[in-house]
Amino acid sequence: MGLAVLAIVIGGTIAATYMVLRPSDTGRDEGIPELKYYTTDLAGVLTESDLYYIDEICYEVNLNSSCEIAVVVVNSTQPYDINYYALRTFQYNGIGKEGRDNGVLVVVATDDGSWRIEVGYGLEGILTDVRVNRLAQEYLLPNMTAGGYGDGLFELTFAMGMIMETEYSGDRGTDRTYPISWIPLTWGDWALVGVAYIFLAVVTKGWALRPLLFLIAIMSGGRGGFGGGRSGGGGASGR
Repeated sequence: MGLAVLAIVIGGTIAATYMVLRPSDTGRDEGIPELKYYTTDLAGVLTESDLYYIDEICYEVNLNSSCEIAVVVVNSTQPYDINYYALRTFQYNGIGKEGRDNGVLVVVATDDGSWRIEVGYGLEGILTDVRVNRLAQEYLLPNMTAGGYGDGLFELTFAMGMIMETEYSGDRGTDRTYPISWIPLTWGDWALVGVAYIFLAVVTKGWALRPLLFLIAIMSGGRGGFGGGRSGGGGASGR
């Protein structure tokens, strides 16, 4: 039974650390979404292929420049204006690296026929309001008008990604990847924890799984993996 007690202590310690370190949701407005990494389709208009290729662009941009692009498609941003909706979504999810503020959020509202590109402070020098608006007019809007949301978002993210990869002059170093951003454990660390729990589960006849299942349950409501960047209020929007 000593190993079972040890498993419970370890699981309880990790759970307590999670509860202390997890970000507070008190600043989240009702209806502001928690985004997936990188594309969130709440309107159901993107195909699996669309999601794959858009995510692939965002991943490569993050890998090569440390900049982060997030895309969200909704039916409507009501009761909020799309500019406020985009700003609060950006702030809540922390798009871009903390201290670099090198994130971009693209919001498309299908029923409203509106769009917004929110630019982080660290990218406003290369993704100016005029430039972002031109990119949207060239790549996003023609496809939106024809109902081709996937094509429009792909072309837009590709164009912005090329600018970020070639013109971003900030720190391009990649941070250590933490699957749960507020718990400083890498994938390798979590793998070791998993192996240890499997061993303990065998020798304790399942006792070790109880704190682990509890931990998984409380962590399932956590936020996504963006880096904690801030918006500078720049960007463009339209219909």
